[in-house]
Amino acid sequence: EKVLKNIDINPKLLLLEADQNIKDQLRAKTNDAYKKGIFGAPTFIVKDKIFWGQDRLQYAIAEAVK
Repeated sequence: EKVLKNIDINPKLLLLEADQNIKDQLRAKTNDAYKKGIFGAPTFIVKDKIFWGQDRLQYAIAEAVK
């Protein structure tokens, strides 16, 4: 807060704008994920195939190098 005030930026206003931007990005990414059939994390999409879970990363990588 001190740094922002020192450069004449209202920290509360900046945080409000950042929060809304983050919320908008999250909504957009959530909608995109929903349309792609993603419902968990981590999820990897390689060549239109979906791989769920960290333990499937090796399969996603194998698909990517085919």
